[in-house]
Amino acid sequence: MSLVSFKVIVNSLNNKLLDIDKIFMLKDLLLLWLIYIFELLIISILIITFKCILFMKKHFLPIAYLLGSLSLATPAVAQNMAVLPEFQLPTVMGPVLRPQNASSSTLQQVIMPSGAMEHLYVHSWDVFSSPNNNGIAWRRTNGNGTLIMQNHTIIPYAEDIDAVIYEDGGQYYILAAYYYNNAITSVRGHRYDVYRFDPAGLTTISTLNFLSSSPTFGRINVDASRYGRAITWCQPGTGIYARAANPGGTFGGTVLLPGTVNQVDPDICIRRGGGGSGSGLDLQIVMLDNSLTNLREFRVPFTSVAGGSSAGFAPEFGISSGGFRYNPPRIECPDAWGGGQKWAVSVGWNDYSGGTVTEVVDAIIMNGDFSGSPMVVPVSGIAYTSGWADPCNPVVTYNKDGDVVTVGWISQQVTSVLPSTADKKYLAMDIMDDGTSFPATMPWTFNMISNSAAGNSAVLAFSGQNLNSDFDGVHNAFAQFHPSAPNYCMKYKSRPFGMTTFRDNAALNLGTGIKEIAISPNPFNNAVSFTVPAAGNYMISLTSVDGRAVYTHNEVLAQGQSFKVGTQELAAGTYIMNIRSIDNHINKIEKLVKQ
Repeated sequence: MSLVSFKVIVNSLNNKLLDIDKIFMLKDLLLLWLIYIFELLIISILIITFKCILFMKKHFLPIAYLLGSLSLATPAVAQNMAVLPEFQLPTVMGPVLRPQNASSSTLQQVIMPSGAMEHLYVHSWDVFSSPNNNGIAWRRTNGNGTLIMQNHTIIPYAEDIDAVIYEDGGQYYILAAYYYNNAITSVRGHRYDVYRFDPAGLTTISTLNFLSSSPTFGRINVDASRYGRAITWCQPGTGIYARAANPGGTFGGTVLLPGTVNQVDPDICIRRGGGGSGSGLDLQIVMLDNSLTNLREFRVPFTSVAGGSSAGFAPEFGISSGGFRYNPPRIECPDAWGGGQKWAVSVGWNDYSGGTVTEVVDAIIMNGDFSGSPMVVPVSGIAYTSGWADPCNPVVTYNKDGDVVTVGWISQQVTSVLPSTADKKYLAMDIMDDGTSFPATMPWTFNMISNSAAGNSAVLAFSGQNLNSDFDGVHNAFAQFHPSAPNYCMKYKSRPFGMTTFRDNAALNLGTGIKEIAISPNPFNNAVSFTVPAAGNYMISLTSVDGRAVYTHNEVLAQGQSFKVGTQELAAGTYIMNIRSIDNHINKIEKLVKQ
């Protein structure tokens, strides 16, 4: 081979190697470009997912609830003993036997026709198909909390009694609605009674007022406020009905709510405020479907129902239990609210399998000033070993300011006071709902309503918020075991809001780094005082143990300032002092004794 030929071959090989290098370079560039595009795609997906999660978190229910699955978040054991007093009413044994249902209502600091200030209370109990073990227990005290009179009224053959106090024309009445089930005469259906508080006692105005002739039991509930009265009931196989009455007026015609033929267990509240139908006054109604696994919430203008119409009736919210059977839900709302739509629903379910009880209690909270959609707040989610499972039957109420929701329920879970899962207990928890953040359970408010076991038949009721009254608290009724035959009784107690739930000896500071507030003297005579630990706005109140606000004050105070409350006019007794400062995360509660 000549030298020239060899050079030609070498040059040819070099050219081929250069071409191969170019190919590899192009492949590397292509791979880098593909990696870059893939990274951009992943980042975009993550950003979109994050935005969706934020949107879902604020505007919809938690994803687990949307999918129908509920995870259990075990709460801390209820540690706070109930030390507020509780009282039996009826005071005699016999009228209360295996109670299946209860209700509670109060109006306080009302001016009676005599011109005197009084506090009015009522609670109910009932057992299915009984001629003499169903009724209402009522009580009147004067402005200082001294008992004027109390008694009970039997409502024969009444089941599922719901009673509420209301004012009409300067007089004060009790509206008691129920399902009438007279097995002797075979007369059945929904009815209501009206009673009036008079100087001599409770006067019967009318009884057995007709609502339905339903041959089958269906739940019935009522609400009343300064804006009127409302009743809702279920006629199985037909649907959910409602009636309403304006202040000073009679009930309008019976309204069958459209599309509710397969719905049961309704509850109702009267809501004054924005949002909803835009009418300014709505009825909010919650119910379950026949399977008891789906909850629905609706609204309808109050004026429509009062006029005998269902115009404007519309669904607003729904949720599924994921196959578990809900207990009957309860709904409550502030009587008047200056902002958007506001209501709260308590709902729960129990399951029993292989010796294990699963208990779930939730609050569904709608606050239109914070979110356009309701939000689910888990209250209790726990599994424990027991021989059986009883319904938790949660109840709900708002405080006077409408920024705290209290949920109560029946439980067999371990507590510090009653550790046995064979005991039925009454528990409660507070939820902050002030519209500045997501509603959430408040620290240190998972507590006992009563320190005694409920006995074989547990029922619990909370009074609703009512702006006819200046009482800022919850009046509740519950059943307990009694050593005397027939071993059942109803009890009541009042708990002022601002306290840690149902306990009056707590000193609670929810913040950090704030010095403890020392209230002195205790016991006291003519005044009590404290030194302000940090500058800010303070709300100071004194409340009697039966729930009467005897002193309230709101003022911006300076650090180190001494603040004194004059108590010369107070009667001797026990009082609860609450010092709150949202600015400084302070919520101080202390029991004081006036000598």
